[in-house]
Amino acid sequence: MTLLLVGGTRPQMVKAAALLPELPSDTVFVRTGQHADPLLADAQLDDLGVRSPDVTLGPWPAGRTERLDRMIAALREVIKKHRPHRVVVMGDTDSTVAGTLAARYASIPVAHVEAGARSDEPDLPEEKNRKLVDASSDLLFCATPAHAVALAGRADVHVVGDVMADVLRVHRAAIEARRSDGDYCVLTLHRAGTANSPTAVARVLRAAAAAPCPVVFPRHPRLRSADVPQNIAVRTPLSYLPFLGLVAGARFVLTDSGGLQKEAYLLGVPCITLRDATEWGETVAAGWNVLVGTDASRIAAAMLAPPRAAARPELFGDGRAAARIAAILARELS
Repeated sequence: MTLLLVGGTRPQMVKAAALLPELPSDTVFVRTGQHADPLLADAQLDDLGVRSPDVTLGPWPAGRTERLDRMIAALREVIKKHRPHRVVVMGDTDSTVAGTLAARYASIPVAHVEAGARSDEPDLPEEKNRKLVDASSDLLFCATPAHAVALAGRADVHVVGDVMADVLRVHRAAIEARRSDGDYCVLTLHRAGTANSPTAVARVLRAAAAAPCPVVFPRHPRLRSADVPQNIAVRTPLSYLPFLGLVAGARFVLTDSGGLQKEAYLLGVPCITLRDATEWGETVAAGWNVLVGTDASRIAAAMLAPPRAAARPELFGDGRAAARIAAILARELS
């Protein structure tokens, strides 16, 4: 009985690195091509020793609606060819939605990894994606108990831990071996809600330029044209191990990323989140993350006193999330 695993973005390649070794060897791994830049997708697979995708789709037009329509159509053809018994999707991206809808059109059941995540931002594209995918899935794998609360009343909910935490645990020694030296902080920006607003990007960059330590900025392709202050050190996007080695040595991180909020927490690095809400509220409650939006004064205050609690409880499981997911899928397929 065949599974079809769908992913297309940098964090989904990391999640696939946890899942593929645990899933049956005949699992069909589909890369949608949502992140076309090799530094954002292929480099992660190479870095983590993940096998090449069985199917690679794209390239796609720039417009989101047309891209999503064409991605769904292409995935429907993949499903028609491979006839999987279940489609597994991850996270909250357009690739997640495309895999879900293509499966549902073909009457194929869907399992959602990272189900129940909510930031309660109704206009956020990722929030809309999460709700749509959760409503359309019949197996819901939650990273934390808090995420299961959003799915209360559903009989198909499983709290399994976080697969990205699995990957970090496995590669912790390699990350530490790449830990950067010196006093610096790390800035990342990529979400459409921030990156598509030149005003918000300029405000964040100006605020970051006044950080109390040098700023390293692995620049996402979306921000190639951004005017970056000279005292911010721009880098090309880094693959998984060098990037987390950079994060591990940082005084703090400034980010609008969901995955990096978790990774910073797991590495014991304070996180300043450039959003007004987060789907990973556990890190805020634990005292290692603070939400500042793109307000310059809030960013400045947080950089002077980055959040660092005395304790760092285990929030994201014991490193066996992917194994639990695989076991549940095996029972469902038997």
